[in-house]
Amino acid sequence: MTKYNEYFLPVYNRKELNIIKAEGSYLYTDDGQYLDMIAALGVNVLGSSNKRIIAAIENQANRYMHISNFYESDIVGEYAKYLSDNTFADKIFFSNSGTESIEAGLKLMKKYGKQNNKDVILSFSKGFHGRSLGSLSVTAKTKIVDQIEPLIPGIKSIEFNNMHDIIENINDKCAGIIIETVQGQGGVNIADKDFIIKIRELTENFGAIMLIDEIQSGIGRTGKFFSFEHFGIEPDLVASAKSLGGGLPLGALLVNKKYSNILKRGDHGSTFGGNPVSCAAGLELVKQVNDEKFLSEVREKANRINIRLKELKKSHTDIIGEIKQLGMMIGIELKYGADKVTSLFEKEGVIVNITGVNVLRLLPPLTLSEEEIDYFFEKFKIVLKNI
Repeated sequence: MTKYNEYFLPVYNRKELNIIKAEGSYLYTDDGQYLDMIAALGVNVLGSSNKRIIAAIENQANRYMHISNFYESDIVGEYAKYLSDNTFADKIFFSNSGTESIEAGLKLMKKYGKQNNKDVILSFSKGFHGRSLGSLSVTAKTKIVDQIEPLIPGIKSIEFNNMHDIIENINDKCAGIIIETVQGQGGVNIADKDFIIKIRELTENFGAIMLIDEIQSGIGRTGKFFSFEHFGIEPDLVASAKSLGGGLPLGALLVNKKYSNILKRGDHGSTFGGNPVSCAAGLELVKQVNDEKFLSEVREKANRINIRLKELKKSHTDIIGEIKQLGMMIGIELKYGADKVTSLFEKEGVIVNITGVNVLRLLPPLTLSEEEIDYFFEKFKIVLKNI
C-alpha cells in the first residue's frame, strides 16, 4: 500500500515508486533513477523538464493562468491557428483531456445524425476511447460496462481490420465512425492501410463522419505529426490530447470545414478547456515536434529499435511473438511471463507496461538517445533471462 493510498478512491494500482524528480528520459526516486519507456503513458514526447516548455509556462503564468472562454486569449488563439494552419482542420475545440475530446466528437456526430436521419455510430473491437459514459460507449466492452449499463444508444461495435464489416455497416444510416489507426490500449494493433482507405471512401460516399482518435498516436509518436498521414487520407475529425499540452492537461477536437458548423453557440463548452498555460506549453511542444528534421530522426530511431527487436526475437523465439510497431508506438507480444515483466524491468531501472493482456507496450520519449536505446536493450536481455 502506497503512502497516501487511503485517501484515494481505489481506481488505480499505484506502484511503490515515489517520483521526486523527472528530467529527460528519466524518473528519479529516493532510491535511484528509472528510464521511462512509456513517457508517462505517451504524454512526455520531449521527455521531462524541457527548458523551452518550462519558459513558455512561466511566461504565460506571469501574465495570467486562467480566464473565461468568453474572452480572447492570444496564446489560446495562436495555438488554435497553428493547428488549423498545419493540419487538415478548419476549426478547433479545446478540452482538458482525450476523453473530453471524444465526447465533443460524439456530440457533434449525434447532432449531425439527428439532422440527417442517421442513427448509428460505429466503433471497433479492441478500441479504447476513454472511461466516461459516452467514450466508454465506443470503447471495447470492459468489466465495468455490465455494472453500469445502459450506455448511450445507437453505438455498434464491429471488427477491427475486417473489410466485410465496414462494407456491411457504413451505409445511409451511419452518422459516423470512430477509430484508432493504432489501437494502443487494445494491444498496439495497427490498421491495414487498405482498411483505412476503404473507410474513408465509404464514409465520403454515404455522408458519414470519420473521426480518428489520435490521442496516443498523434503529435509525432509514429514519426508523422498525426498517424493518419501514413495512410494517405484525411479524416473529418481528430481527437487529440496526451502530449498536446506539453505535459499539462489539454485536449482538442480538430474539425474539417465540412463539419465545422454543426455545433453552435451553447451546444458545447468547457470551463478550463484551452487553459492559457496549457496552450502555451502545448504550442511550444508542437513547434519543436512538427519539424521534418525532428520527425525524420524519430523515424530513424524507430527503425533502429525495430531492427534490434527483430534480432532479439530471433534469439528468444520461445518468449517473443509478434512485434507490432508504427514509429515509436511499439508492441511486443509475449508468449508467457507478461504478468511479471513490468516488475522485472523495474528491478533493472526501466519503466514499461503491459497492454492487451500480453503485449509489452513501449511509448518512449521521442528524444530517446542512442545510449538510452542501448541501455534499454541491455536491460531487456536481462529481463528475458529471468522470465
